[in-house]
Amino acid sequence: MLLKNKIAIVTGASQGIGKAIAKKFSEHGAITILCSRNIDKLKIVSEEIEKNTGNKTVVLGVDVSKKDEVDNVIKKVVELFSRIDILVNNASIQEFVPFLEMAEDFWDRHFDINVKGTFLFSQAVAKVMINKGGCRIINLSSDSGVAPIPPKETAAYCATKSAIIGLTRCIAKELGRYNIYCNAICPGAIFDTGMYEHYANTEGVGKGRLQLDIDTTALGRIGYSKDVADVALFFASDLSSFITGERLLVTGGDTMTQ
Repeated sequence: MLLKNKIAIVTGASQGIGKAIAKKFSEHGAITILCSRNIDKLKIVSEEIEKNTGNKTVVLGVDVSKKDEVDNVIKKVVELFSRIDILVNNASIQEFVPFLEMAEDFWDRHFDINVKGTFLFSQAVAKVMINKGGCRIINLSSDSGVAPIPPKETAAYCATKSAIIGLTRCIAKELGRYNIYCNAICPGAIFDTGMYEHYANTEGVGKGRLQLDIDTTALGRIGYSKDVADVALFFASDLSSFITGERLLVTGGDTMTQ
């Protein structure tokens, strides 16, 4: 097992990619801390993971955009385990509004959750990790952070995912001397997520999108949460011991020209 006895926090763990990453980490021996605003869903995920893997999980509710709530999560984890080995910043939102119609609060909401949440959790966890070293921060960006995908109505989302790539590089540069790693995963279209379902059903945005997303990949298939979880496991383990500050596209080859 690649993560035996590691303490791993996963935000946005109640569904989709976050759930898949938490499950994958548990399968490889980690004690996973499941974080989300939706406690009821988290409890269901926790029971499912523990039943399937036999490893302990902890459920903690949090709004990633609120510093006091983030700090409280870190405090509880340290009280329970005295350390944090892995952080996965996965919590995210994606909503659709044309750029010229975008309200300030719409823009702010995306940055509060997607970017500020990543910053708050990373900073709080790094202050714990700095005393140990060999720890990993994994940020979920997107192919939308590399290219304008989808090509319309997603300026706020694309901007946040680009910001996460820049933040990842800065964290890696500043904290590398403490043997803290930071890398970003940039998924493409991932089918089994609430975000993709919302996107595919959005009026005027997602019509015919599934087939288009399949057709634009080199591999000729849509992605699944497991595909992203496998990469997260790689970044969380010693298999990536000489990699930091990088972004890895997990897209089936849909953005090779970018």
